[in-house]
Amino acid sequence: MIYDLLLAKEPIKQYTLSKKYDVAELTISNDLEKISKWLEKDTVEIVKTPGIGVYINGTEQQRRTILSRLLHRDITFEDWIELFQGKKGGEDRLNGKLGLVIRNRLLKFVQTDKILDIDRVLQNALLEHPHIVLTDRNYVNLIVHVILALERIQSGEVIEEDTTIASDDWHDPEIYSLAVLIVEGLEKLTSLRIPRIEINYIALHLAGTRIDYQKKPFEDDNQEFTWIELTKSFIRAIEHHLDESLIEDKILFEGGLLSHFAPAFNRLKHGLQIHNPMQDKIMEMYPEIYQACQKACELLAKKTGYNIPEEEVGYLAMHIGASQLRKHEQIRQSYRCIVVCTSGVGSSTYLATRIRTEMPNLSVEAVLSLKELEEWLEKDENFDIVISTVNVPFLQEEKIVIVTPPFLKKEDIKDIEHALIEIDKHQLVLKSEEQTSRQPSPILPLAKYGEALLQILKNFVMFQEVRLMEKMIDQMASLLVSHQVVRDIKKIAVDLEKREEQGGFVLGNLAMMHAKTEGGVNEIIVAIYRTEEPILWENDNEELCRINVILMLAVPVEAPKEHKEMISEITAMLVDDQFVNTIMNGSQESVGHSLKDILLTAYELKITASIKELQRQ
Repeated sequence: MIYDLLLAKEPIKQYTLSKKYDVAELTISNDLEKISKWLEKDTVEIVKTPGIGVYINGTEQQRRTILSRLLHRDITFEDWIELFQGKKGGEDRLNGKLGLVIRNRLLKFVQTDKILDIDRVLQNALLEHPHIVLTDRNYVNLIVHVILALERIQSGEVIEEDTTIASDDWHDPEIYSLAVLIVEGLEKLTSLRIPRIEINYIALHLAGTRIDYQKKPFEDDNQEFTWIELTKSFIRAIEHHLDESLIEDKILFEGGLLSHFAPAFNRLKHGLQIHNPMQDKIMEMYPEIYQACQKACELLAKKTGYNIPEEEVGYLAMHIGASQLRKHEQIRQSYRCIVVCTSGVGSSTYLATRIRTEMPNLSVEAVLSLKELEEWLEKDENFDIVISTVNVPFLQEEKIVIVTPPFLKKEDIKDIEHALIEIDKHQLVLKSEEQTSRQPSPILPLAKYGEALLQILKNFVMFQEVRLMEKMIDQMASLLVSHQVVRDIKKIAVDLEKREEQGGFVLGNLAMMHAKTEGGVNEIIVAIYRTEEPILWENDNEELCRINVILMLAVPVEAPKEHKEMISEITAMLVDDQFVNTIMNGSQESVGHSLKDILLTAYELKITASIKELQRQ
């Protein structure tokens, strides 16, 4: 019924649908209610007009999005890749078991005889751009988009003109060149005249994919700063909701989320569909991670102004799940532990068995009482960690984990894992010190992180009771005129204004603005402005909000990436209510202390990550 309604050029009477599917009109009416709810996520509605019929009220772009979702339903990306890149050749692939499933679905609205020809056109075009590499998932999305577009154009349905899409300004020349090449090949194949707007949409799909470039991945420095900030904010939010540390995982930050966010938000910006055939499985297997990602995405939505669909939440959950697997892999080496329990032999034995079962990497060396532990320590027996049901006052805090007797709850296991990671850190520090005494180690990145930390703390400034009228950014910049690292307040104002035109970030009564400035400042500067009375500030959704505090960050355009990473630690901590409250209401001294704590913690983690990197070399 959804296919019928999407492809119909005029309203269909319920009586007609009743006869076609051989069911009562009441059944058709009930099913239409279900369809209506299913279409809500696409902001498309079913219109029922007595005497005329039923039709879907939606744009051509919305219809294609829904058709694409229907086509992908219950068919994984691996199935599609098998169809297009399987061992069998030609039509055999379409006639196989999998091919028949897809063929039957395609036949509802697409002529399948040229599917493999379309595949060849795309492959040939990509061969001429070898430095642009699409992931399998994005290749499938592209070919489905092209198949649908060709069929709809052949039916006389052309996508509506959109001024933001029709403009070529946003296109990367390389991407647009590839889109033109694809369209030229499709025109030769089909003898169709493909409108320019369709070229732009193909370019948009390419821009919204995870493409591996052998060039700078970001269009400008401020854009890079934005993605670093969003990535750090997301990770901080996940850590908060899962109560786990992820910041040490460089693969998650650089190889995963940082490269994922730019194309993902480009898709959201231009309303491109996102398919995740693994969605239900992800929600089933990783419910806690998925919920944490949902909450973290609420923060991203506030920062960017884009609602993040559940399919995208699912992909982000996979990144976090992979990070946790890597983390657990790190602590699989064998550790020696002592179990201390005062609840009796039965409880002690049960707890020790639970530990052996739940954490096979832990070797339980002994089950002792507090007194027996003292004797054990006097003998200088070796162990890595003590797991106890009571506090052990004569033992270093980092050597002990207090658990709930005798069942070993999930929270207890998490605490033990945290402690083992800390043990790893300590051992790596000792090994690093030994290696450093023998030969010098590359420490330039750490030096740059430290340099950024010192610049931020030295150049932090706060202004109270500020009266901001017209040209507020100019006024804010002028207040910095006497600061030692400021070179040109006009350039600061211009660069902040340009960045703010891309969308502002408002969190409650706090606005945050940042920019890389060319010639504006010599070093990183952080400024907080508390206004005399609430002022109106535009957020990402172009809504005016009442704010009374502005957090401003400015970085020299030539600053190294380590400086950008350190300053992004500040914006990432805006997920912490206590930190936000300190910015809003704390004294300059208390804000300075908070900044110091945040940056020192981040710097220590950078040191630990660098030591681990050295161990792998």
